[in-house]
Amino acid sequence: MGFTQGRHCEIFPGVTIGDETRLGNFILIRSDTRIGRHCTIGSYVDIEGEVVIGDRVSLQSGCYITRGVLIEDEVFCGPRVITMNDKPMSYRRPNLSFVRAAPRILRAARVGGGAVLLPGVTIGANALVGAGAVVTHDVPDRAIVVGNPARVVGRVPDDQAI
Repeated sequence: MGFTQGRHCEIFPGVTIGDETRLGNFILIRSDTRIGRHCTIGSYVDIEGEVVIGDRVSLQSGCYITRGVLIEDEVFCGPRVITMNDKPMSYRRPNLSFVRAAPRILRAARVGGGAVLLPGVTIGANALVGAGAVVTHDVPDRAIVVGNPARVVGRVPDDQAI
């Protein structure tokens, strides 16, 4: 069984990848990351480490998954989704403490292409984040959010929830 891997991938020590997961080309996966079974990881995806990805997750090409993110089962992330984990942007500023606050994407959520998830936000189960949205606050289960900043505009219908 195992997983399949495209060309020019860099997979660091301590990474586990579940059976029947497919990796595209030019993927970077840093240490201590766990990727579940039956996932699809598109080309040019960067997973920064200490990330947990559930089963049947699809990360489309160009996603950036910052250190510490949790992605539960059945999640879809469109192309170029970006996650961030450092709210004060403490780089080279000794008076600011780095406190990792990675986003969490709960079961069966869908995140549209080009969306940005800011530090510490939780995307609720079966929620839908519109393409290009900038998520600055938690998204409730089954909420539909769009815009910058993302605002609730509706609810995911029963027939679209899994």
